[in-house]
Amino acid sequence: MLLGLAIGGTGWDPDTRQASPPDPMDAGRLRRLASEAERGDLDFVTLDDSVTPVTPPGPGRPHAVTALAALAPVTRTIGLVATVTTTYAEPFHVARALATLDHISRGRAGWCPRVAASAAEAAHFGPEPLAGTDRLRAESAEFTEVVTALWDSWQDDAVIRDTASGRFLDRAKVRPIDHVGAHFRIKGPAVVPRPPQGHPVLVTRIGPRSPLTDAQGADLVFTEVQDTRRVRAHVGTDARVIAEVEVRLDGDGADGRSERPSATDRFRFTGSAAELAATLEAVSAREPVDGFHLRPAALPGTVERLVQEAVPLLRRYRPARPGTAGGSLRERLALPSPRPNAFPVRKAALAR
Repeated sequence: MLLGLAIGGTGWDPDTRQASPPDPMDAGRLRRLASEAERGDLDFVTLDDSVTPVTPPGPGRPHAVTALAALAPVTRTIGLVATVTTTYAEPFHVARALATLDHISRGRAGWCPRVAASAAEAAHFGPEPLAGTDRLRAESAEFTEVVTALWDSWQDDAVIRDTASGRFLDRAKVRPIDHVGAHFRIKGPAVVPRPPQGHPVLVTRIGPRSPLTDAQGADLVFTEVQDTRRVRAHVGTDARVIAEVEVRLDGDGADGRSERPSATDRFRFTGSAAELAATLEAVSAREPVDGFHLRPAALPGTVERLVQEAVPLLRRYRPARPGTAGGSLRERLALPSPRPNAFPVRKAALAR
């Protein structure tokens, strides 16, 4: 059973937040959360990001890739998955940032591309009207294609570090991608060597109304419990299917009240740590899931309790983890590591 944990913000439930909530820009707080998750032998942490204005006005959100790069040197085994808003971004810069994160973390990086589809987000970038959903999806798909092509523009053995000849790399093994598409024209190559994982782990969120084509090429697919069969039938064994669960443990505020309907259609759990462990075991027994992405109601309190109370119970079911702990995130998820370089295949396709 794979386990991931969301560590951004103050938690999903406003009823559990403190009167003076912690500063989400506090790097020390993020370090403590990631370290606590690693101490509990969780497989990865996620940090959400968006260009939506913070409501009510506050200190804002840290840039997810940058924040996780700061966590890489103070963690050793846990995966670091950043949400990346692809709308209004440039593939070259995102490819460089994620490759850097993968190098710093020694192969523990992941990313979840996100489309900015609201008028409020579009207003930050100029007077142009918001593009239609189909165009935004097509642009995001091409964005991901360009990013992975840039990573493949370096062969795995391009860096030679030959001190005798004074050569750092074999220039014949670093090639422009010459991408010309509907939304981007990128010559390349990348300016950072190929990431240790080849491609940092690609995560996709599939909601009840999302087309399954959005899962194309994904390594991890986050989805709702009720959609796991639909997603598994589409991705087969090529990706890990991860169910999203919103967690509020007893004592984390709002005790004794009935659950509110979830605006996100997520599976919402309220109860004790023992009940959470039993619930996740039951879901994994009846649904085709490889694990769970836990979104705590309150941060940091719920994280500490999950690690101290729930994870020891869940360890009984951890032998079902598909990969091995340690090493790269791909190895932990039992995915090809490093991901094979697709550059020769891509160039042959362009030539036809």
